[in-house]
Amino acid sequence: MKYYIVDAFSDKLFGGNQAGVCVLEHPVSAKLMQNIAIENNFSETAFLVRRDGYYDLRWFTPGGEIDFCGHATLGSAYVVKTFLEPEIRDIQFRAMCGQLTVTCENDLFTMNAPRWVPEETVAPEGLREALGVEILYCGKTRDTLILADNAKTVRDLKPDIGALARITDVKCAIVTAPGEDSDFVCRVFAPAFGIDEDPVTGSAHSTLIPYWAEKLGKTDLISHQLSGRGGVLTCRDLPADGRVEMAGNAVCYLIGELQLEEEE
Repeated sequence: MKYYIVDAFSDKLFGGNQAGVCVLEHPVSAKLMQNIAIENNFSETAFLVRRDGYYDLRWFTPGGEIDFCGHATLGSAYVVKTFLEPEIRDIQFRAMCGQLTVTCENDLFTMNAPRWVPEETVAPEGLREALGVEILYCGKTRDTLILADNAKTVRDLKPDIGALARITDVKCAIVTAPGEDSDFVCRVFAPAFGIDEDPVTGSAHSTLIPYWAEKLGKTDLISHQLSGRGGVLTCRDLPADGRVEMAGNAVCYLIGELQLEEEE
């Protein structure tokens, strides 16, 4: 199985978010994909199968399959454009969350993705203590959105990951605040999926973009994810289409082959 490691949402190695991208000649079992994801131990491993005019795409964390991952989609698009179909411009993926399109323009990859509008909710018991932050707003989509007071608070967060993992209502916690040199900042924690902190999280921006677009009264936004590796996303809200766009670069760290036995 052909295998790539791509740093997504970065224009240089060792930045952005690592994704494993596996190119399959034919579908394989979910058990095998899960075992590969556990062995890789990245926040996401993507699996591609080429079809007539599109690619089937699935994503696995070390803790299980998920319905949408942004950085591994961007990494998959980079692999398709760079190694599989150099002449392609618009790459179509079909996945659990529906159709995803990534447009390639020079070195920039722009992904059209689902738009998830958070609904205000009461913060689950223990969340403030687990994150160590005063919660100014709590919203819910697939993920849990937490508003903090400023970028420094988000940057300095030292959450209790064990305590966060025990809050069953929170699978993925997105902590955000107004930006300093960007429109907003964020960090993302998902111990329920085996991810203490995700470096740069495309799927979180399906929630962040509509929230900040409404709050700031603008559709074009710049996001800075303040993890150790860090990443900057160029974002656009498309409420009339029920979609968002997020754009970034990607670079390849490794090309290899997984040595696997044939499945029975």
